Amino acid sequence: MTDTSPIDQSEFDALLELLDHDSMRDVVRLFASAAPARLATAREALAAGDAAAVAMAFHTLRSTCGQLGATRLEELCAGAEREAKSAGLGGTQARLRDVERELARCLDWFRERGWARA
Repeated sequence: MTDTSPIDQSEFDALLELLDHDSMRDVVRLFASAAPARLATAREALAAGDAAAVAMAFHTLRSTCGQLGATRLEELCAGAEREAKSAGLGGTQARLRDVERELARCLDWFRERGWARA
């Protein structure tokens, strides 16, 4: 992965070797539609002060990131999950913003390459 790429191309290609292009497109499109919903869940749980639900939202998002090669996003989600579980919600708002920015970069990468709809 380069410093500017949000997706590790070799990890993405490894998954692509297991799937045909249509299936891969379906996986990416599912991620592109589910990830914003996970972040909305995290935002709502954060507003409600529900650390367990915040952690679960980040955990669920994190698991898919690694499969698609979104390693930086995976790391950010893992950090947000740890923060919510151990340190409380004080710093989680800033981590949520970092995750949102990185998710946007990943979705742009998928769109630019034709894996997700614009």
